[in-house]
Amino acid sequence: MSEKLDRFALELLTKTRDGKLDWRIHANPYGRDQYFVNMPEGYRFGLWQVASGDSRAITLRLEADGQPVLESMANNWPGVGGGAPGQETVKRFRLYSDLFDAVRESVYGSEETLGKVEELLRKIS
Repeated sequence: MSEKLDRFALELLTKTRDGKLDWRIHANPYGRDQYFVNMPEGYRFGLWQVASGDSRAITLRLEADGQPVLESMANNWPGVGGGAPGQETVKRFRLYSDLFDAVRESVYGSEETLGKVEELLRKIS
């Protein structure tokens, strides 16, 4: 876990929702949903999710010139002993989950975009 990356996650979420970051899908042989955004001066953020049933783990990585610098993961797995995760764990997972969903929507388009395309296709006879 990296508190530094958690601070970046909130900033990335805001800028992604505002359409200021150009996230791209990362072709991945492992079959997981993976995205990246290139930043100036050789920096890059990577974001991916691994899901199994209702369990999800979302990883955020900062790279510099292709080398990992910081990496942090948030998940919704039960705590050791089967107890409920603590409040901070839930808060981190929600942040990472919101970021992942916003990134996926920015890459694939929102429901609003799909609705507009649907309307356009109906107009074509």
